Amino acid sequence: MNSKVLYGATTFALPNIPGASGDFRPDRNNHFELHILEERGYDQLVLNERQERLQYFEILWFKTGKGQIAIDTVQHPISHNMIYCLTPGQVRTCRLQGDVQGYHISFSRDFLYRWATYTVGITWLDTNIYGMSMSVITVDREMQDEIEDLVKRMAKEYEHHYLLRSEILAGLLNILVIHFSRKLQPRMKELAQSKEIELVQKFISLVKIHYRTKKFVADYASELFVTANHLNRIVKKITGTPASSHIQHHIITEAKRQALDSNVSMKEIAYHLGFEDHSHFSKYFKNNSGMNFSSFKKGLVTDIAPL
Repeated sequence: MNSKVLYGATTFALPNIPGASGDFRPDRNNHFELHILEERGYDQLVLNERQERLQYFEILWFKTGKGQIAIDTVQHPISHNMIYCLTPGQVRTCRLQGDVQGYHISFSRDFLYRWATYTVGITWLDTNIYGMSMSVITVDREMQDEIEDLVKRMAKEYEHHYLLRSEILAGLLNILVIHFSRKLQPRMKELAQSKEIELVQKFISLVKIHYRTKKFVADYASELFVTANHLNRIVKKITGTPASSHIQHHIITEAKRQALDSNVSMKEIAYHLGFEDHSHFSKYFKNNSGMNFSSFKKGLVTDIAPL
């Protein structure tokens, strides 16, 4: 095997073959990695105990093993045959116990859509529009056989420089994403047929970009050339919560993510999130999270205790 694991960073260095179709490029937008957890202790040396803010989509399949996975500030147990589907921006920390077997896949949306021969539409990659922070799948026997075959074929392609490697990897990945989306999104077909979903997607995309400077529904409605009432109605119809809740949720989630860094003060977080007055941020946080920021920060020490 010509690949080399660089411990201390989730990077898999693969030699490029100049001029060959399917080469991996060091372009962030074309990112793809696949790791076998038990291989050379990858889980312990790279994944375990590292708090990481995700730049890419991740699939973590724990075939065997125990422990905990913290997504942002929420703890989830790890057990046999659990799959966690994560999205960019989330903060992930794993605490693993004993021998762990499984796979760790990370990829960019651009890699999937650039090389795949078709587009899958709405999938768990778009879970933000449903207000979901993380998707968890318990793998039954039938599903395990199906996805293990896919992942093993991906691992074989990833390890070698066969012709059209990227295209094949993206195609297999596309099928894997569809498998997961069937389990996670019972409303997928209904939503995909609705033209209103496009408005919601644009709204969520704008919130991700402008949440520091735009904190009111009217700001986004103006950008989308609709009224605030119309935007609120459509967003609530599709996601179950009004547009204002999505804005508040994104700001509070970002504040909690930054609070995971013990060296960052409330004043610094308030400034980063566009609040000129940190006392205003303190009130905003309490009103929209149900607790004051200081209590939340202190609680992190308890919530993220060692196993």
